[in-house]
Amino acid sequence: MLGKVLIVDDDMNLRESLSASLELEDFECFEAKNAKEGLDMAKKIMPDVVIMDIQLPDSIGFQLCQEVRKISKKIVIIMMSGRFLSSDEKTQGFTLGADEYLTKPFDIQELSIRIKQLISRKSK
Repeated sequence: MLGKVLIVDDDMNLRESLSASLELEDFECFEAKNAKEGLDMAKKIMPDVVIMDIQLPDSIGFQLCQEVRKISKKIVIIMMSGRFLSSDEKTQGFTLGADEYLTKPFDIQELSIRIKQLISRKSK
């Protein structure tokens, strides 16, 4: 097992397909449909990686990013967005603790490689 990945997105199809793809790459995946569920799960399972949507039904991803970062500095945080983000938005996310940004749609293989690289850097 390469690590635990928590996927936080209100789009069930995206969560499930991302989870299935990453499990084929030997990650253990967990899913949450909103920020509250994601934060509760992060505290419980202590994931290696959290992949979160910026637009969540009960919060904006920036707030969740900040809360997850309080749990652990070692968790890799990847933020996703379905729209182009301004440099100010990206700067805000990085300042709050995001490690990477992805714009939907994205390539699963590329995501898997990025996750592996980020995990190896954080574990050093």
